[in-house]
Amino acid sequence: MAKNVVEEKVVDAVKKVESVTSKTVKKVSNSVKKATNSKRFEDKADLAKLYNYVIIVDLAVSRSVEKLVGNLGSSMQFTHVGRGTASKEILNVLGVPDDTKAIINAIVSEDHLADMQNELTIFFAANKKNRGIAFAIPLSSLIGVRIYKYLSQTM
Repeated sequence: MAKNVVEEKVVDAVKKVESVTSKTVKKVSNSVKKATNSKRFEDKADLAKLYNYVIIVDLAVSRSVEKLVGNLGSSMQFTHVGRGTASKEILNVLGVPDDTKAIINAIVSEDHLADMQNELTIFFAANKKNRGIAFAIPLSSLIGVRIYKYLSQTM
């Protein structure tokens, strides 16, 4: 009789394992079906083109430009310090006391590009000290949907 009880317990344990396994297999197959039926992000989202907006200004006004760019919808900014290639003698002749510049790289979507250009034009025209150059470079490709979502602020 003890042998029958042990056999019944083993059979019950095997049935439980089979039911758990079949439930797991069903869940996995359902998630695979959902994944294959759903559209890819590129197909269902209206992808805005992204630009690397490069702004070169005097170091003294770089903080103001960074704030301006951040307020206008830039998802990410990198600021680097750079120097021109002119010698000290030429800078003295031209009356340029400091050639230290800030190079600001900002990622901007196509939707915000026109606003960025207009605001920077106003900023540069507002004061003689606000000198600089700005230009946009289109990003032709990115690796991964998550990176695009992060840079375009669609996460």
